[in-house]
Amino acid sequence: MSYTITNNCIGCDRCYVQCPTGAIQKVDGLLLIDSTLCNDCVGYHGTPQCASICPTNGGCIPSAASITPEPTWVPQALKSEVSPYWDSWFARYNYLMQRLKSGDQTGYWQHWFDTYSSKLTSLLSQSMI
Repeated sequence: MSYTITNNCIGCDRCYVQCPTGAIQKVDGLLLIDSTLCNDCVGYHGTPQCASICPTNGGCIPSAASITPEPTWVPQALKSEVSPYWDSWFARYNYLMQRLKSGDQTGYWQHWFDTYSSKLTSLLSQSMI
């Protein structure tokens, strides 16, 4: 699996300093990850250091190509024997856990923040009258 640096990067260089394989490089002031050098810090650390040290918690995430696509649900498999049911259940569970660990949830929190902000602004404007 390879990682990628997103637009959430604030340029703090923490990932650049911590990368044990030299996969993170500076090009014209931007940080980029060379996918041929990135090995998830295997043999160096238990977790990828770029993702664990990032202060934005979203500046360095697994690249989209390395995330398994969501499995398709086949209703017939759920109606048959027990084994296909559990295969389907674990496929869904593994997909959701991989998505959760990838940290790619910025859209959810941005929507939450926008909704909360608009409601708070509305309440504040009503109390000013």
